[in-house]
Amino acid sequence: MNKAIYLIILLLTACQPIQDNKAVIDDDIEVSQSLWQTEGNVTPYPFTVDYGNIACTMNEVYFFPTDTANDESQIGLPINRLAEISLRQDKMKPAVANTIKPNADLSEVVQIGLGVCKKAQL
Repeated sequence: MNKAIYLIILLLTACQPIQDNKAVIDDDIEVSQSLWQTEGNVTPYPFTVDYGNIACTMNEVYFFPTDTANDESQIGLPINRLAEISLRQDKMKPAVANTIKPNADLSEVVQIGLGVCKKAQL
């Protein structure tokens, strides 16, 4: 009988899922004007708001100003071409204010966003 109890305990613990740290990775990253240069970015901070979130889903990069990234009803600003095409095909428009500075170089923003996607896929 004692052996059966130990066997049952062993089987139950063997079947328990191990927490996968990869699932904890967010699909966005917070950026701010004050940390932009200290993080090693070369281009000037491209947004008109002090902070926001760069999000990535299926290699589509979006920017959510201030605290709008947590609101699932919000549609962020498309940053890369893939995001623009996706919104156009779905006949959707960003639901947040345009906070991109005129003539801003978004190349680093795209790279940061794609890096977030890559981490989420690991």
